[in-house]
Amino acid sequence: MSTKNTSTVPEVQLATGEQIEHIMDMWRRRLRARKLTLDEGNHIIRNGGQYLPAMDKAADVFVDQVRSDMQNTIVRMVRNIRRNRTPEQVINDTGRNKYVTDSVVATMPVGQGPEEAELVYFRLGRYVYADELEKEYELRGLKPDPQAQAADNEADPSFADEHPNGCYWNREGKMHSYIAFRRWGDGRGVNCYRRGDSWGGLCWFAGVRK
Repeated sequence: MSTKNTSTVPEVQLATGEQIEHIMDMWRRRLRARKLTLDEGNHIIRNGGQYLPAMDKAADVFVDQVRSDMQNTIVRMVRNIRRNRTPEQVINDTGRNKYVTDSVVATMPVGQGPEEAELVYFRLGRYVYADELEKEYELRGLKPDPQAQAADNEADPSFADEHPNGCYWNREGKMHSYIAFRRWGDGRGVNCYRRGDSWGGLCWFAGVRK
């Protein structure tokens, strides 16, 4: 009999129709408070496709905030992840000062996953080693997605100013390949090396749900 551990991540139940309607009543309250006019309402209906991106963005911000509050994490929806880019392009397009080992950059997983991803950032507040960090990802039902995380830091360069963040891949023994984003004295930077020592307690880690 196999003794392989099975996932303990609970099955997620979706919101009911009644809950969605209650939340929509809250949304309607705000639209009425803004005194949306008849002409404006007709314009939105006639040109619905034009306003869907703004509505999608507002919904993403709302859901991200709820999930961040409930899970004591930071949840961020990342759009337009260009999965066809090479690892070098992923690094370069962040526009940050580079502190990298080219041979490690070349091993970054790319071309895997959807064009949109929900990233969950978490911070442990203590030093953590490679094997411990993998267990923390497992406990949360997450897996690293360095390409999505790079895209998030590319879209919002200021995020890492207050939330230095990173993730890993290709563990060999006690060593990980990793990418990390933070602000140093000479500006915003991106690191991509291999490391075997611990991560600092101020670092946020991110992953997508399995």
